[in-house]
Amino acid sequence: MAWVEKRGPKRWRARYRGPDGRERSQTFTRLIDAERFLVSVEHSKATGQYVDPSQGRVTLGAWAGEWLESVRPTLKEGTFASYEGLLRSRVLPMFGNRPLAALRPSDVQTWVGAMQDGGLSPSRTRQAVVVLRQVLDAAIRDGMVGRNATHGVKLPKIEQREAAYFEPEIVELIANQLPESYGLLIRLLGTLGLRWGEAAALKRRHVDLLRRRLLVEESLAEVGGRLVTGQTKSHAVRSVPLSPSLAAALEAHLEHHTADAYVFTSPEGAPLRHRNFYARCWYPALQRLGLPRAGLHILRHSAAARLISAGASLKAIQSILGHRSAAFSLTVYGHLLDADLDGLAARLDDPAAASVRPGATHFLGTAATDSH
Repeated sequence: MAWVEKRGPKRWRARYRGPDGRERSQTFTRLIDAERFLVSVEHSKATGQYVDPSQGRVTLGAWAGEWLESVRPTLKEGTFASYEGLLRSRVLPMFGNRPLAALRPSDVQTWVGAMQDGGLSPSRTRQAVVVLRQVLDAAIRDGMVGRNATHGVKLPKIEQREAAYFEPEIVELIANQLPESYGLLIRLLGTLGLRWGEAAALKRRHVDLLRRRLLVEESLAEVGGRLVTGQTKSHAVRSVPLSPSLAAALEAHLEHHTADAYVFTSPEGAPLRHRNFYARCWYPALQRLGLPRAGLHILRHSAAARLISAGASLKAIQSILGHRSAAFSLTVYGHLLDADLDGLAARLDDPAAASVRPGATHFLGTAATDSH
């Protein structure tokens, strides 16, 4: 039920009942505007798109706090800490006191520009917008606002750079600069491409020496000074093949490890921390060898380059590195695959390398198989 009543010169009150049965009203200076408003209200109620105007007056700061706590059980601790930090440092100082319904796309665009002008990286800027978008999406689902002010906002482009990597000989030189157990860790990272947190979380029970496999199912992250064990970045468990030399080295290294003992630890026997290992072991080794400063993540890229050079398929690279899709692997390491094209072209002239796989049937220079 909805109606319009005259409240004085150029004052018309549109009155209606919301889906909850409560009566609401809004005043206009023209009758036609009041009538159009009621038509839109009735339509939104009929289509399930009704938004209570009073809900839009809730501040973004108040709603963001509720949202963050509601999604906390679904997030890894590191992700939760990242969201909390972005809200505290980027989103709330700008929009915390704004009513949800008062936020406009132009406001968000201005905010994005200010972050860029302030020197914030494109990646971090985009992350801040993603968090704000999730907050507003949740407000839409709860019927608090009718649109998301982040939609259509232009974001800074992230420059795609070719991933730097070390050749296997350089990885070996770095490994030889470190104590034996840490040298093994460097070889493992530079050959199989585990993420740091995945390698730090490895326990004896994750190493299958008989089948020469590593089971990667956990990741160790430092959150607020605490080490937290959680799922891998892709939330998937994967089995990674060990080369014969790595399997032999791990067998000797793990001779006295119990099933739940960490494979790699600090000198005191504690789990490894990225910051400590970088400062005390990795960076000094690079300095001694006269190598450029680089993060430990370069070993993951080095492993990818090594796999490609060894002839690994795109699917194998995805599986070993733990990417969500082969398409992502192609996006990150496509330039390395392109660089291998010359070698591929040379192999095409080698009859043994270019021979059709066993089981194929040949007809007049073509190869036919039982299935496609």
